[in-house]
Amino acid sequence: MSFRTRLMLVMLLLTTSVQLAVGWEVLSTLRASTLHTAEQELSVSLTVARHLLDSRADQRRDRVERIASSLDIPGTLTPEDPDRLLDQAMERSGADIAALRNADGRILASRHLPLSMIGEVSSLGRDHDESLGGVKLVASGGRFHQLAVGRLNSNEPAHSLVLGFLLSPALFDEISRLTGKQASIRSSLGSLDELQPTVADEPWLEKSIIVEEGTNGTIEVVARQSFEELFAPFRALRRHLLETFAATFLVTVVVAILIARSASLPVWSLVGAARSVGRGQRLDAESLPKKGEAGLLSRTLIQLQDDIAQREIELHRQSRLDQLTGLGNRGQANEDVEAAIATGTPFTLVRLTVNHMRRINDTFGHELGDQVLRTLAERLLALPTAKRGAYRLSGDEFLLLLDVPRVAPLWIADTYRRLTRPILLAGSPLSIQCALGEVRFPEHGREANLLLRRAEIALEHARAERSIHRCYLHGQDEHHLRRLTLVRDLQHATGRAELQLCFQPQVDAVSGRVTGVEALMRWGHPALGNISPDEFIGLAEGSGNVQGLTNWLINSACQQLSQWLEQGLDLRMGINVSAMDLEEPGLVARVRAVMTRYGIEGRRLCVEVTESAIMQSPERSVRTLQALQNMGVELAIDDFGTGYSSLAQLKRLPVHELKIDKSFMHDLTPQSEAAVIVSSTIELARSLELRVVAEGVESVGVARFLQEAGCTTLQGYIYSKPLVAEAMGEWLHEHAARHQHGTEPGEDPAGHTPDAS
Repeated sequence: MSFRTRLMLVMLLLTTSVQLAVGWEVLSTLRASTLHTAEQELSVSLTVARHLLDSRADQRRDRVERIASSLDIPGTLTPEDPDRLLDQAMERSGADIAALRNADGRILASRHLPLSMIGEVSSLGRDHDESLGGVKLVASGGRFHQLAVGRLNSNEPAHSLVLGFLLSPALFDEISRLTGKQASIRSSLGSLDELQPTVADEPWLEKSIIVEEGTNGTIEVVARQSFEELFAPFRALRRHLLETFAATFLVTVVVAILIARSASLPVWSLVGAARSVGRGQRLDAESLPKKGEAGLLSRTLIQLQDDIAQREIELHRQSRLDQLTGLGNRGQANEDVEAAIATGTPFTLVRLTVNHMRRINDTFGHELGDQVLRTLAERLLALPTAKRGAYRLSGDEFLLLLDVPRVAPLWIADTYRRLTRPILLAGSPLSIQCALGEVRFPEHGREANLLLRRAEIALEHARAERSIHRCYLHGQDEHHLRRLTLVRDLQHATGRAELQLCFQPQVDAVSGRVTGVEALMRWGHPALGNISPDEFIGLAEGSGNVQGLTNWLINSACQQLSQWLEQGLDLRMGINVSAMDLEEPGLVARVRAVMTRYGIEGRRLCVEVTESAIMQSPERSVRTLQALQNMGVELAIDDFGTGYSSLAQLKRLPVHELKIDKSFMHDLTPQSEAAVIVSSTIELARSLELRVVAEGVESVGVARFLQEAGCTTLQGYIYSKPLVAEAMGEWLHEHAARHQHGTEPGEDPAGHTPDAS
C-alpha cells in the first residue's frame, strides 16, 4: 500500500471515527434521555391511576355505607327480607353484584355473585384482612370488581351488605387521556379481561404497580408506551445524522485525496533515493527535494549513504574477527584457506585445542577461562614468521595457517613448549596441555571445508590417543563418516526396532542359585551389522541421545522382568545408566512410572553406575541415587577399581553392591597382582557390608578363588554368555530345575559347569 493511500486512509479514518463517536454519543444520550423521560411519565400515569382507583373506592365505600344505613330493615329479618333488601340496594347503588351476610360471614342472599368471589365476599372487612377499609379489588372470570361493605341498622347482630361494582374501561380511557400513556389492569389469577388493550407484535415500554395483593394472587395497574411511538423523534434524528455524515464523508474524501497527493510527491522522490541507497548506488543530490522537511530528509539520506559505506567496511572486518581473542574467526579462516588454495602453493593447517578446558572453567570460572584463551591467542600471534594466519574456530579450538608444505618435529616441540608455558591466573601459575592435528595442501585435499574437516579428524585422534600431535592419514575419513552415520542412525534405532536386549545371569558364589540377571543392550545396524556397546554408548553420550536409549532399556528390561516374575522366577534385574542419566532430573520419575506400569517392586531393580559417572557430578548423582534408594531400588558401582572414586565418596553413596571389572579376571591366580586388588576389594566391600559381583568369570579356577576370597556373586561365560530373552528364559528354568534337584555329576559345590557357555 502506497504512502499516498495510507495518508488518505488515515485522514478518512480519523474523520470518520470522530463523526461516528460524536454521533454515537449523541444518539446514546438521546436514547437514554428518551427512556428516562418515558419511565417518569409512566410512573406519573401509574400514580394517576392509583389515585383514581383510590378515589373511586372511597366514593363507593361511602355510597355502600349510606345505602346500608338507610335501608328499611324490620326488627327481625324474615326469609323474604334479604332478597328485598338486595334488590333495593342494587337499584339505589347501580351495583353489579350484591350479597347479604351475617356476623359469621355466611352469605344469606346474593345477586349475580360468581362462585369464585364467595370467599372474598365472606372475608371482606372482617378480622385482620388487608382491606380493613371495607373496599377490595377482586378479579373473577376475567373481570375486575370493587367490593365495598356496609353494616345494616337492624336488630340482627353484625349483618352487613356487600356490593360489587364492575370496573369500566372508561376509567382507563380517562387515565390514558390524562397521561398520554396506555393504561390497563391485569391479574395473576387468570386471563386478561376486556380492560386489557390488544397489543400488537411491536415491543412496549411497560411499568406496573400492585394495587391489590392477596392469597390468590396480585392485581396490577400497568402503564405502557410503544417503542415505535417513543423513538419516532430518535429515528428522525438518526436519519438526519446519517445524511450529515454521508455529506461530510464525501467532502473528506476529496480533501484527503488532494492533501495526500501534495504530501506524497516528495516522499516518492525520497523513496526512490532510499532504494538507491539500498542498492548501493550513489545519490544524485540535484534530483532530491531541497526545501523543508523533505530537503532535510534528503541531506540525511546522503549522510546515511556515507555512514553505511563506512559501517559495512567495519562490519565486514568485525564479522571476520573473534571478539574475545582478536584473532580471525571461522569465516575469516575459510576465506584465507580458499585464497591460499587459489595460489596453488603448498601450505599446512594445524588445528589445536586446549585439553580439559571445561575443567578449567568449572574450577576457576569462565572469566579466568577466557583469560587462558586470550593468553593462548597472544602466543599464537607471537609464533615465528612461517605463520600466515591464526584463528579461533570455536570455544577452545584454534587454527594456524602455515606457509610451509609440512611441519617438522622440532617445530612441533618448540610450538608446544611456547603454547603450554604456565599461565598466571590470579597470581597462581596454571599449566595447560594442548593437542595438535595437522593437514597438508594439496596432499590431503584441495577444498577448504575438506581440509578443515580432516584437520579436525587428526585433532580427534591426537586427543583420543592422549598425544601432542597427529597428522591426518588417508582412510581416517571413513572412520569419521562411520561415527557420523552411527550418531545419525542411533536417533531412530529404537523406533526401527534395531535394538535388542541380551541377559547374563548372576549366580550366588556359594549356593549356585541365580540371584539376578544383567540387561545388556545390543544394536544390530541394518548396514553396518552388530555395533559394540562400547562404541555406540559413547557416541550416544557425546551426541545427547543416551537418554532415549536409557528410557528404552528401562522399559524393555522391566517388561521382561515382569514376565519372568509371573513365571515364578525369583530374579533381580541389573540396569546400566550413564553419567548424563544421573544429571537428568526426570530419571527418577520415569523409573517410578515404569515400575508402576509393570508392577515391579524396587528391590527387584539394581541400577549399575560406573565410578567415573558418579564423579562427574557427585552432588547431583548422590541426590538422584538417594531418590532411587527411597523407592527401594538398589545401587551397584560397576567396573569398580578402574575409576578414581575415593573411599569417603563411596561411603556417602547409597551403595548395595560393588562389581569388580572383568579386566581383573584374566589369569587371576592366588599369586597374581590382580589377586591382591580383587582380595582387597572384596575385603573392603565386606567391611562396608556390601555385596561383591565379579564380572567376566570364565574358568572354574577363577570362580573357586573368588568363592574362597568371599566374593558374593559371579557373572560370566562360566555360566552363560549373554542370551536373548527367550534363550535366557529357557536357561533360567533349566538352571532352577538342576539347582532344585541338587548338584549334578561333574559340577563343583558351587554349581560351576565349565561347558555351560
